[in-house]
Amino acid sequence: MKLLNKNIDMISWTAKDGTVTPVRFRMEDNGETTTVKVDRILQTEKNRFGGSQTLCFLCSSIINGIEKIYELTCNCDNQKWLLRKI
Repeated sequence: MKLLNKNIDMISWTAKDGTVTPVRFRMEDNGETTTVKVDRILQTEKNRFGGSQTLCFLCSSIINGIEKIYELTCNCDNQKWLLRKI
């Protein structure tokens, strides 16, 4: 996987108990905007990164006809999402 650390626009669900689930996101690459639906969440981890609580999701989706595995990170303090690796 290639390390990207790109800010992305995210649509996510938050359950009554506070569980966050990513649904789909939009990323820009070389001036092109791509919307990706999160097909499967393979693993979820809670971490501390720079003193902030983060949620890391290892996910799988079909992007441009190819199944890709990638990592999404949500900073719980400011609700910013990153596409960390793809």
